[in-house]
Amino acid sequence: MRKFNKKNFFNTENIPLLMLYTIDHFFGNRPEYREYIDLYGKIHGLDRYALLAADGDTNGKWVYFDGKKEYAVQSWINKVDGKYSGLLLCVCNPGSHSPKSKKSILVVPDSDIDFTGIYAGRDPIFSLLVPRIGELDIYTVGYEMEQLKKQLD
Repeated sequence: MRKFNKKNFFNTENIPLLMLYTIDHFFGNRPEYREYIDLYGKIHGLDRYALLAADGDTNGKWVYFDGKKEYAVQSWINKVDGKYSGLLLCVCNPGSHSPKSKKSILVVPDSDIDFTGIYAGRDPIFSLLVPRIGELDIYTVGYEMEQLKKQLD
């Protein structure tokens, strides 16, 4: 397996590794998150995941950068909402923003993300933002998963 190019982490040669790393980072310690998203998708006719992996910042709103251009994270969500069961936002969130979606579940970090291991900060906490339900975390996802399972019975 290739090593990450830490100098320019978000370049195209790193995409396959980034995807594997990101899914492991999102769900490695929280397999119930993935199970919840998959159940939710089954009920709502959605599947698969979309990933937004970019450098991010806050300037009154949550933004990400594509080269030198700045885009609102919410605009990306709006474009892909309802096409996938889960939208994985791998974008630094220094403002702890809580975006919205109408159909897809959002997996959102609460702070900056350090993929290089250079910084000694804490790892971000990823939460699920579920349409019409709100934020789920490790303490509430089990109960909500049981509610989904009842819908499948």
